[in-house]
Amino acid sequence: MRKIDDDIIIYTTKRPFWHYLIAIPLYVLIVPLLYKMVELFYDRKGLNGLQFIVTMFFVLVCAAGLTFTKRIYTNSKFKDIRFNFKLFGFRLMKDVVFENIRYISVHRNNRDRDFEIKIWLTETKKETISIFFDLESAFKFATNIAVGLDINLLDATEKGNFKWIEKENLK
Repeated sequence: MRKIDDDIIIYTTKRPFWHYLIAIPLYVLIVPLLYKMVELFYDRKGLNGLQFIVTMFFVLVCAAGLTFTKRIYTNSKFKDIRFNFKLFGFRLMKDVVFENIRYISVHRNNRDRDFEIKIWLTETKKETISIFFDLESAFKFATNIAVGLDINLLDATEKGNFKWIEKENLK
């Protein structure tokens, strides 16, 4: 039987302080917008009230985007990974779980000049789980996942020159 207590957290979003400094006024701005929206609906100006609903939604999404946290949990026994998104301790969505992961790879996307972290579920089925702009951060992230799941890592950053990094060499 699978227990969530067996999962090990390997990654948590580290938000810079300035994200919170920008988000605080946005959260505060929602209160007068809500007041004005209620006032407009009370005065039977529904179209203007709808405009304030859209504005409040936009402000809330911007503030939430600056303050949400992403956590990644691994379980080496079941070879699965779980993504968890929270805003002030409240879950934003159902956890995203990938099971029976075979290996993880770091690919260079030559068109966009970034590095994609992919998990391989079968020989042909893969999912991109993260994108980084520098190689060092991409490998650090992929290595943490590979160690947490006890799986091999594929270095696919050079076209035609793929290198396997065995799980014994990652630790």
